Amino acid sequence: GAMTLDPVIAWSLRLALALLFGTAAWHKLSDRRRFEATLEAYSLLPPRSGRAFSWLLPASELAIAAALLLPTASRGAAAAAGTLLLLYSGAIAINLGRGRHRIDCGCFASGAATPLSGALLLRNAALITATLVLLLPEGQRPLVWIDGLSLLASLIGWTLVWEAGQRLARTGPALREIGGVR
Repeated sequence: GAMTLDPVIAWSLRLALALLFGTAAWHKLSDRRRFEATLEAYSLLPPRSGRAFSWLLPASELAIAAALLLPTASRGAAAAAGTLLLLYSGAIAINLGRGRHRIDCGCFASGAATPLSGALLLRNAALITATLVLLLPEGQRPLVWIDGLSLLASLIGWTLVWEAGQRLARTGPALREIGGVR
């Protein structure tokens, strides 16, 4: 028969993506001026539309995060998440193609800027793959207590993998700056 997704795997991916999109939206909204400047730096939007997009993008991310947690809306939310990640990847790829890797990705407005790099495109490709997996039909089985432990463990695991990826995305370009990586 058709391949189905175990509910624990589906919930694990949905929770991880909801946390990711919610956090990204929070960071963008908490420093909108900086995010607006980052949007302008990409040089892809119509002139003077940065302010509107500095509200629209995090609002979209918040809506996606909330919808991922609603079983009836989660497949549409996964499709929207994948689409938004594809748009972000396109913006990064265009600017990398222009040789503009020094601008901050704007993924998370934080003290440590993350310059554009191929690593960000790989990270987004992994996230897009997760959104595609969520488009598979979900198997129906009752969740039991051990599933709760599995969900908690997977969320901790995803968080650790994410943190490691973030550090690598920042460290690689920084090492290149000082001539440590050719």
